[in-house]
Amino acid sequence: MKILYAAAEIAPFARMTHTADLLRFLPASLQDKGFEIRILLPKYGTINDRRNRLHEVIRLSGIEVEVGEKVESMRIKVASIPNAKLQVYFLDNDTFFKRKGMFKDPKSEEWYDDNSERLVFYNKGVLETVIKLGWEPDIIHCHDWPAGLIPLLVKTKYKDQAIFDRTRIVYNLHHPENLGIFEGTKILELLGLPDDVNIDALSDDNKTDLLKIGLRYSDHVVTGNHLANQLDSLFEELNIEPSKIQGSPEDVSSKFADYYQEIAGSLSKE
Repeated sequence: MKILYAAAEIAPFARMTHTADLLRFLPASLQDKGFEIRILLPKYGTINDRRNRLHEVIRLSGIEVEVGEKVESMRIKVASIPNAKLQVYFLDNDTFFKRKGMFKDPKSEEWYDDNSERLVFYNKGVLETVIKLGWEPDIIHCHDWPAGLIPLLVKTKYKDQAIFDRTRIVYNLHHPENLGIFEGTKILELLGLPDDVNIDALSDDNKTDLLKIGLRYSDHVVTGNHLANQLDSLFEELNIEPSKIQGSPEDVSSKFADYYQEIAGSLSKE
């Protein structure tokens, strides 16, 4: 099975929450179990090319991403997780990711004014990279609010891309805190969605919630028991019954392996 991981953080390259630590272990463990894994991460300015032994993937050069009316190009770089054979692909773009902070200015602790553009670039860039690779994922495993636009994009803007015809999307929430709420619908307008998508219907009280959008458009939702009942009202509102996967690192790895196989089994019956 081919599993694509989309996340804004993974140790040791970038860390914002404990999700980074989980993603340091889980994909590598699953690769050892025979899964084919790809991980795509923004190439933040804090990630040093020489120290982390990044090198550019020449065959993936020339990828362009539309962000509203602008077109941004990106370089794809790759590095291996230390002490593991697992490679991480980095989306490198000077306009959005050269700076030293992930989503906040490290000096002022203020959120960057262009985070909408940066997130659109990353979420679309993940899918554009997969298309360029010609690598058909069985599952796209999205993590937390930074990857919340990918399910929407796969089901709308990229729905006619044959490479995603049999792809199922798993949306994994690790934290009750939701930082992916944006004023207005600007971030949706930047996506270039088809005309038949009602952008206003995707927002609530003139706010766009990436976490909620990710939940709405995913095929499967995963949380852990550590979230307790903090998101139950949201799940109830959206009529979602998430799977709960938690335990020791090895337990989590085995449980996700079974979970992916179960999804593949249900897909083969369709």
